[in-house]
Amino acid sequence: MDTVRRLMRQRRVVAGAVVTLITLGIVGVVVVATTSAGCSLIRSLAKTTQCPVTPLAVLTSPSASPATSPLTSQSPSPGSTPAGISSPSPTAAPSSGPTVYPPWDPASSPGSAPGPEYYPPLANAASGPNFPGIALSCRLPIYAGGPGSGGFIVFPGSTFVADPRSAVTAPSPSTGPSPTPFGGAVGWWGTTFDAKYSKWLPVPYAWVSPDGSRYAYPLNGDIYVQNVSGGAELDLGAGQHYTPIDVENDGVYVTANPNAGLWFLPFSGAAKQITASGFWQGVSNGAAYGTSTSSVPQGAATTILKVDLKTGASSSFFTQPEAQSNVTGFDLQGHPIILVSYRNGLAIFIATGPGTSKLIAATTYAAYPYQQPPPFPQGMPIADVHGLWFPAGNGLVLYANGEWYPMSSIGGQLAGQCA
Repeated sequence: MDTVRRLMRQRRVVAGAVVTLITLGIVGVVVVATTSAGCSLIRSLAKTTQCPVTPLAVLTSPSASPATSPLTSQSPSPGSTPAGISSPSPTAAPSSGPTVYPPWDPASSPGSAPGPEYYPPLANAASGPNFPGIALSCRLPIYAGGPGSGGFIVFPGSTFVADPRSAVTAPSPSTGPSPTPFGGAVGWWGTTFDAKYSKWLPVPYAWVSPDGSRYAYPLNGDIYVQNVSGGAELDLGAGQHYTPIDVENDGVYVTANPNAGLWFLPFSGAAKQITASGFWQGVSNGAAYGTSTSSVPQGAATTILKVDLKTGASSSFFTQPEAQSNVTGFDLQGHPIILVSYRNGLAIFIATGPGTSKLIAATTYAAYPYQQPPPFPQGMPIADVHGLWFPAGNGLVLYANGEWYPMSSIGGQLAGQCA
């Protein structure tokens, strides 16, 4: 009987040890599978390119060095350098067929595409006096909404200085009724800081001429043009109910929504219709960009058209399958910045030619089924010698030299270049 008892005790000990070893083995597999080193081990053993890696809150340039990447999903302490983040190994690209997810730049790795989705930097990170590769000494004008909400993000330091001079509205025209309310304010359509004349103007950035001498706005069916230095006034397109989309040094480009077409109203001379078709969103470097229709059904692709402002000739310029595209601004070379809305995400492209573009940011909603996705650069970007500025969440980011930089934890609408 004693012998039987001893055998049973030994078997219980052995069974317990086996259970313990199995448990440790399972835990070990989980730990290995969720670390970068373990991921590499699993790929080599299982001959697979996929690992269960949590999506990062950044978009990393293909040429970026992990040791010097300026992006991080964590908030760096003031004056500190954000830690670099390396990217996981790519997975095989789909063999064929369209996708509802944001695509990836094929130039980054021919024949392949990133595995876990990437995201642009969180814009609400605390900013230090300098970021890697960026040493700015300038003031970036922004505004929160409405007259008087403007001021400057001052670099270095990324501090905000309010400017009460931003409480501006358009003057009443010499003929006709006074300005009507827009956005809750009378005689206000947006806010731009005119650096040449050091004045705040009550219109969006695109409604100010490149030389800063004039700005335009729609009022009571007319287009009014104000001279910034002297206050002289022009009344263009009387009674046509045009809307300006761009002001140049010699005139104003306008649309007549909800009707199709594009017109040029010179400061002197007769108006000219550029084209009778299309719904146009922006003008740059002798061309306008827009769409053939005012809207498309859900799931249908939107094609961005380009029209030559001299000849009126129109051609297809940019499209993404199963996605809707909109021109939001232009880089310093005049290339359109295009925001693409997919069924499950967003992407931003710089379109450099017909059918030629560079993906600079993307996010997929499906990666965050139970929580709010990280901030994504949206709204109107503004280009200057430093790069492309974007509002993002509760802060501001800068795209420069193929990299994203979180620049300020103070957000707002952009009102001009950092000068």
